[in-house]
Amino acid sequence: MSARELPTRPAGRSKLTASASVVLIVSASEQLAERCRRLVFVEGADLLACDLVSLRGSAAWLNPLAIVMTQDVRAFDPEGFMELSRRIGAELVVLPSESVSDTQLTAMITAALDIAQRRRTD
Repeated sequence: MSARELPTRPAGRSKLTASASVVLIVSASEQLAERCRRLVFVEGADLLACDLVSLRGSAAWLNPLAIVMTQDVRAFDPEGFMELSRRIGAELVVLPSESVSDTQLTAMITAALDIAQRRRTD
């Protein structure tokens, strides 16, 4: 099953534990998802992908540390995405585009993971 086919909430399974470090990437190309996957692996987290339709359910079930999307995706519902990230305690990472440099991508995601992990341990 690919990350894009991840069900919102598998039957018979409860919410993931808080100890699971997950980053959720929304409506991204396979190329961007793979770049992010390598980065979050180094940071000790798992990257899971979803689309806009399954975002809210996936976020509620997975309880991610960060939600990553491009500016184009964020434009669909900027306030809604901010509210969702606040409600679940995740950092919202908005990339300028899918062609963001590796340096900038690393800095943005690493900072978001650090902030979210500190917040959850306080």
